[in-house]
Amino acid sequence: MLLVLAIAINTAASLATPKNLILEAEVKGEITEATKMMFKEIVSLAEDRDARLVIVKLSTPGGEASAVADIMEIIENAKVPVCVYVYPHGTHAWSGGTYILMASHIAAMSPGSVIGSCQPVSPVGEPINFTKYVEAYATLMETHARLHCRNVTAARMFVAENINMGPEYALKNHVIEIIAEDVDDLLSQLSTMKLVKFIDENGSLRWRLLKLDESAVGEVVETITFENIATASIEIYRPGIGVFILNILLNPLIASLLLIIGLFLLYTGIKSPGFGMEIAGIVLIILSLMGLRAIGVSATVIILLILGFILIIAEIKTGVGVLAIAGASCVVLAAFLVFPSPNWLLSREVIEGIRITLTVAAGICATLFSIVVYKIAELRKLKVKTGAEALIGAIGEALTDIDPIGEVRVLGEIWRARATVRIAKGKKVKVEDRKGLMLIVTPVEKESSP
Repeated sequence: MLLVLAIAINTAASLATPKNLILEAEVKGEITEATKMMFKEIVSLAEDRDARLVIVKLSTPGGEASAVADIMEIIENAKVPVCVYVYPHGTHAWSGGTYILMASHIAAMSPGSVIGSCQPVSPVGEPINFTKYVEAYATLMETHARLHCRNVTAARMFVAENINMGPEYALKNHVIEIIAEDVDDLLSQLSTMKLVKFIDENGSLRWRLLKLDESAVGEVVETITFENIATASIEIYRPGIGVFILNILLNPLIASLLLIIGLFLLYTGIKSPGFGMEIAGIVLIILSLMGLRAIGVSATVIILLILGFILIIAEIKTGVGVLAIAGASCVVLAAFLVFPSPNWLLSREVIEGIRITLTVAAGICATLFSIVVYKIAELRKLKVKTGAEALIGAIGEALTDIDPIGEVRVLGEIWRARATVRIAKGKKVKVEDRKGLMLIVTPVEKESSP
C-alpha cells in the first residue's frame, strides 16, 4: 500500500513539474504553403511536448501573402510562446519575414541582420501602390505590433514607405526585444525576463516581454517566466518528407516546368499510346496546378488518390504492367502530402515511425503488386496449346517400322503415322503435321558429339 502511494505521489509530482524543453526550428527561403505546414507542425509538436518556448530561426526574402497571414494567425493562437529569431548573422527577413516577426511573442535579431521592405508586390515583382492593398497590409502589421507592445509607427512605415532596419536601430525603436549572437546568448538574456499577457487601460489585450522585476501596466492575465531556460534541453525540429515535397512543388519555377513537361508528355502519350507517358503527363499537370495555386493541396491529394485507385483497377483489367506502378506512385505521393496531419498531437518519434512504416509498406506493396501483375501478363502471352497445336513439333517414338505408314507413341498416345523416308522401330520421330487421324512425321537426327 505504501509502495503504491509513493508511486502515485512521484507520478503526480512529475506531472506537475513543467518540462524544461525548447523546440528549435529553422525556416529558410521563400514562404509558401509548405512553410505554413511547418509552422503548424512546430506549434502542434511544442504543445504536445509541453515545451516552454519555440525558437524559429528565420531567413527569408518573403513569400506568399496568404501563407504569411496564416502563419501570423498560427503564432498568435499558439499555447506556447514563439520567439522568431532573424538568424544567422548578416541575413535578412524581408517582406513576409517581417510580418511574421511582428506576430511573434518575442522578436529577436542577430548582428548584421536586416528586416523591412514590406510593401506588397504583384506576381511579376512590381510594387502594388493601390491604397486599398497598402492600407490593408499596413493595418495588419500595425495591429500585430500593437498587440505585442511594439512601435506601431515603424510597423506601418515598413509597409507604406518600405523602410529597413538593422538590429540596433530596431531595438532602439522598440521593434524587437533582443539582439543575440546565437541561441545560447538568446536564452541567457531570456532567463532574466518574463512574458506577460495583460489588459491595458483601454481594455485591449497585450503581450509584453519584461524584466523579472518589472510590472505591466494593466490587469495581468498570464505570466510566463523564463527562469533557468538557459539550462533547458533543446529539441531540433526537422520537417518531414511531405514538407520537403511541397517545398519543391510549390516553387513557381518548378510548377511552371512541370506544366510544360506534363503537357508535352500528355500530347506524346496520346499520339503514341502504350508507354504510360500520358499518365505521367496527367500527374505532372495535376502537381503543377497545385504549385500554381489553381487547386489546393487537399484537392490534389484527393485527385491523386482517385487516379491511383483507377489506375490499379485498370491494371487488373488490362495487365499492362505500367498502370500498377503509376497507380501505386500516385497513392504513395498523396500519402506523403497528407500524412501525418499537422493537427495530430503525436510525439516526434511516433511521427517518424509512422512515416518510415508508410514508406516501407508502400514500397513493398508496390513491388509485390508489380511482380504479380508482371507474371500474370507473362502468362497471358503464352498460347494455350491443345489438340493439333500440342502435337505439332512434339517428339515421339516409332512403335513399328514406318515405311511409309506405321504406328508411333506421341505425348502418351498411339497414332497412325506416315513418313516420306523409312523409319525403323524404336527411333525418335518429330511430328510435322496432322491429317485427320494420321500424323506426318520425320526422323529425329542424333546430335553429333563434339
